[in-house]
Amino acid sequence: MTEEMLVNLEGRRIHPLYATAWMVRHVEEAGRRLIEPHLRAGEDATGYAVSVVHERPARWGDLLTISARATRVDELECEAKVEVIGPNGRVGVGTLVQRYIAEGLFREGR
Repeated sequence: MTEEMLVNLEGRRIHPLYATAWMVRHVEEAGRRLIEPHLRAGEDATGYAVSVVHERPARWGDLLTISARATRVDELECEAKVEVIGPNGRVGVGTLVQRYIAEGLFREGR
């Protein structure tokens, strides 16, 4: 974990711990990486729902491992379960749901 991932609110360092906001970002990034190789030509996906439970603290410098696995896939969306593991065990767990859309649907200027 890097220093930028520590808890900062409105420019104030609150704790020298892994921020829940970063966990949300990591859940979204891991879920996106999971689905990308499986998108068909002309297809993209966008985040629809994300949830996290921050179960234990992780400190600055801790090595975090983030893993994602698909838990549900249908013609409308894909759901992934994401786990964040630190040196002392599971730091948190999250779920990301992505809905399929047409590629380029939300490009700038549209």
